[in-house]
Amino acid sequence: MKKFIKAAAVFMLPVLLIIGVFFAALWRTGELGDTKSVYEAEQNGTMTQFGFAYRDNTRALKHEIASAKAADLLVLSTSRGMQFRGEFFATDSFYNAGGGIAFATQAQYFLETMPKESLPTHLLLVLDQYFYNEDWANIDDNRDTEPYEYTKPGTWYMLRRSMEDYLDGKYSLLSALSEKSGVYGLSAAVRGAGFYADGSYSYGAELENPARSVDEKLADSLNRISLSTNRFEYGDTVNAVVLERTGQLLDFCKQNNIAVTAIIPPYAPTVWRTMQQSGQYTYIEKLGETLTQLFDGYGYEVFDYTSMDDTADAQYIDGFHGGSSVYAQICLRLAESSQLLSSYIDTDACNAFLQKYKAAL
Repeated sequence: MKKFIKAAAVFMLPVLLIIGVFFAALWRTGELGDTKSVYEAEQNGTMTQFGFAYRDNTRALKHEIASAKAADLLVLSTSRGMQFRGEFFATDSFYNAGGGIAFATQAQYFLETMPKESLPTHLLLVLDQYFYNEDWANIDDNRDTEPYEYTKPGTWYMLRRSMEDYLDGKYSLLSALSEKSGVYGLSAAVRGAGFYADGSYSYGAELENPARSVDEKLADSLNRISLSTNRFEYGDTVNAVVLERTGQLLDFCKQNNIAVTAIIPPYAPTVWRTMQQSGQYTYIEKLGETLTQLFDGYGYEVFDYTSMDDTADAQYIDGFHGGSSVYAQICLRLAESSQLLSSYIDTDACNAFLQKYKAAL
């Protein structure tokens, strides 16, 4: 029996050592920590970037930080607005709550549940085209008003996934075990993918890099178009119910003295041309004018950037997520066209960012 136990111990020791190394990597990167630790680090100024690899609680965290930060200028969006960086704006009172909503109908709840004293004076609202597609934007009041709760990580699940990803060559253990002050989460630590303290997001150097294959970036979106699926469903009519709920959001903003500038975000040029050639997305062609009429009635403004011919496919993360250089160009357009937001734009910073991006080509 003793020999068996000894043999089993000899066999298990390497296994336990391997598990210990991966556990140390998860612990070192903060992947095992509660998201409340990120909130606390953001509040005391020690957080530089967070990006969890194996859980997503962005809505809750963005709502908590936005409520505490009480920024004058607030970005509210899905992942398609997360590339608006604080450096693009001439104010220190800025927060990007990108990822704080997944549907247009959640925006009002996000604001309503903030303390009134934390509401922004100006809202930069990103309205994804498919919000208004009748075949995609189902209304679900329970989903739109779900409570914000912190989730706890599953340790064994994350250990298994981290091992699988390591074997797939997705990250280096040496990088994970290296100390990175103010960085929380495996994705942020090993790929530079995550949210900065201002709420904006980086997909990591390897994805922002224009050298990445354009075909690789666009393939998934082009496939979705061919299948009419997953945010690329065909559609002819602007969803009247979502449009009405957008009006209710603007009512709330007017009542609370929040100036609203909205944008309709861009698709990569090749993707948008493919959508147009299909003839299946006429609801998008109607959307800009429809929203403009609605916003004009409140003295607010909306800009349709569905098509940005001055951008290139290489500037996009995929077919419908522009990289930070795209959003620097959007800010320069807003500086020229927006009556409500132009004074917030730091054009020198935007141009400097674009020059740095071009130098990397």
